[in-house]
Amino acid sequence: MPKFMSEEWLNLYEAALNKNEEYAKAASWWTGDFIFIVRASGNLDHDLMGFIGLTHGKCTGVKLIAGEDEFEVVPPGENPSSSDKIAVEYTYEATHDTWIQIVKGELDPIRGLLSGKSKIQGNMAKVLKATDAAKELVRTASMIDTEFY
Repeated sequence: MPKFMSEEWLNLYEAALNKNEEYAKAASWWTGDFIFIVRASGNLDHDLMGFIGLTHGKCTGVKLIAGEDEFEVVPPGENPSSSDKIAVEYTYEATHDTWIQIVKGELDPIRGLLSGKSKIQGNMAKVLKATDAAKELVRTASMIDTEFY
């Protein structure tokens, strides 16, 4: 069973997203890559980060990210300040304990934002228009047998 946000888990997530017809339908209009940030808490003693490429209802790729110096949040169509950084439109950040609640379906990712348990960097108005897609992202993650820290 893969550990949450490991390379193996990210690859399984990509495959599952690309098989999810409900996600494809809900996110058919969406463009915007994410970095999912898992902050140390509970049994996790270090931060984890993963790139999730999302375009028009498909996952275009995933990548384990070693640190915040590897990416930069930029508006759509803009390049990062350095060519060795990954440009993303969004980050979604929460503690490991909160991510467990989200992945298990105990906490809706939008409610997490509104309650302050998670935070997002990027265009919040666009994200709020994509609540069905966000729910499918979580539902897809919940289908992966996951070992949490």
